[in-house]
Amino acid sequence: MKPIAVLLVDDNATFLRIATRFLQDHDDVVVVGVAGGGEEGLAQAQDLQPDIVLVDLAMPGLSGLEMIPRLRATLPEVGIIALTVLDTNSYRQAALAAGADDFVSKATLNTTLLPAIRQAAQAAQPRQRPAGKSV
Repeated sequence: MKPIAVLLVDDNATFLRIATRFLQDHDDVVVVGVAGGGEEGLAQAQDLQPDIVLVDLAMPGLSGLEMIPRLRATLPEVGIIALTVLDTNSYRQAALAAGADDFVSKATLNTTLLPAIRQAAQAAQPRQRPAGKSV
């Protein structure tokens, strides 16, 4: 089985390094790209066609909350996981309403991120089947 291709989008370079290192320690996940903002993330998602995009909600310029619906419109098959230090119910609801598949607090990243990635990738598989194929 091929690894789950992940694109990380976050304005914090330190977080990008830490998250990349964390994900690279797992054989079933490969980080295919990192982006420092929403516009760059949208462009890389188009170019790289990842299975999963991890999006920070609070970024300057195009925020994650603004990026998610645009990403969903252009790549409806991609799994989207919102990441944030702002772990509140209102942010969770806003991210899910914007089109995210899941919401992960950066505070619990080491225990909740991998299961969220695996679940989102599994949910996206039926969306990725070629036209004309039935289950």
